[in-house]
Amino acid sequence: MALRNILREHRLAIIFLAVFLVLDLFLLAVPSFPVFDEIIYIPVAYNMMRLTPQPLQPTILGAPITVGAAFNLTRYYPYRPLGVDYNVEQPPLAKFIIGVSLYAFSPNVTSYLWARVPSVIMSIIALISMYGIGLVLFKSKRWALLSMVFLNFDTLFWVHSRIALPDIYQLAFMMVGILLYLKNHKCVSMGFFALSILSKLTGIFGLVAVIIYDVVTRRSKKVIASNMLYAGLCFALTFIGYAVLVQFFGMSQNPVTNFFYYVKWVKGASWTFALVTSNPPVSQPWNWLFNQQPVRYAWIFDPTTSYPIISIWGQLNPALIFFTIPVLFWTGYMMVTERDTTATLLFIWFMATWLPYFGLSLFGQEQFIHHFLSTVPCLSLAIVNWLRTQHRVFTVGFTVFLLLGWFMAYPYPFLWLYLSGVSPFGPLPPLNFLFG
Repeated sequence: MALRNILREHRLAIIFLAVFLVLDLFLLAVPSFPVFDEIIYIPVAYNMMRLTPQPLQPTILGAPITVGAAFNLTRYYPYRPLGVDYNVEQPPLAKFIIGVSLYAFSPNVTSYLWARVPSVIMSIIALISMYGIGLVLFKSKRWALLSMVFLNFDTLFWVHSRIALPDIYQLAFMMVGILLYLKNHKCVSMGFFALSILSKLTGIFGLVAVIIYDVVTRRSKKVIASNMLYAGLCFALTFIGYAVLVQFFGMSQNPVTNFFYYVKWVKGASWTFALVTSNPPVSQPWNWLFNQQPVRYAWIFDPTTSYPIISIWGQLNPALIFFTIPVLFWTGYMMVTERDTTATLLFIWFMATWLPYFGLSLFGQEQFIHHFLSTVPCLSLAIVNWLRTQHRVFTVGFTVFLLLGWFMAYPYPFLWLYLSGVSPFGPLPPLNFLFG
């Protein structure tokens, strides 16, 4: 009965989640070749499961295609014994989850569909957490729902919810941790922060954000001491989880030795795309706000018309980019002058997930816009927090602007020609590229 009441109370959010799920699953197998770093993570996931599947030849419009020059993983990873996680620069958890999906549903043939399905599930977890955080902060289902809508239709979040990269895992676990922390389930939240770190090391930024927020808002030595204990619990759980994972999949079964493989890799790695292309994308932290440099994840053109069939870009929704700086200043102002706890959390969340990349840049590490993914939810929440002070017409206008931004960046523009039945190129070939 209690579950039925909860479902009834939040039925509109459930309907929206169902729509988002359908949008994510639609054309999930397209493209039938790696998108961005899937070229690394999917082979790693198969390797961890001791599988060596045969890749399929991608086809477009019924004809085999070449998607680009062969990428030699040995240039990054010279030692790749079967059964281990040779991708030492990221923790194993996300790759393990991808591997389990592949082992269960496609062990013999390389499947981009089943590698991506867990990412869809993680995106739904992130959206549910977003709704929960909105309820805690705004005490309103309407504003919590709008926060969830804004996050889903951010281009960067939407793309990462459909590709097999660890970023969406790190974000989903981090957001569950933040929600539980705000609801005062702090011990349990440490477990989810540990899962976030085990998916990608930058998951630690979420832990830093909530600890700083708690210390700043409560201002007590006891709070500092208790949060140090919570952080210690998180690191202990992270170490235990890491030790278990490397016992099965590590280059070394000793977790300390395995971690130092990461340190060695960092020192010897080239942090640009020079190994792949002569034109590395410039996407440093300051560009994410002031001069966004999108990164092309995947693209392919109709050979007869040169029209882009698939065009996937790593970029933020322009509606978020245009409003980030003014809303950030407003949030900081509310934090300082009004001591508003919601503004304080969002400002600290932003800084904790953005500023560290400036430090990493000092060491010559090439940054990419997907590193900004952990910051996108707090941007959405901050904009909603600001919209609560504006006229309803403005809120509707911004929402339309955001939806248009998502629509313009939709990665299957050729599909709309088929759906509309209107083509400037004359009769269109059969729609067989969808499942190629």
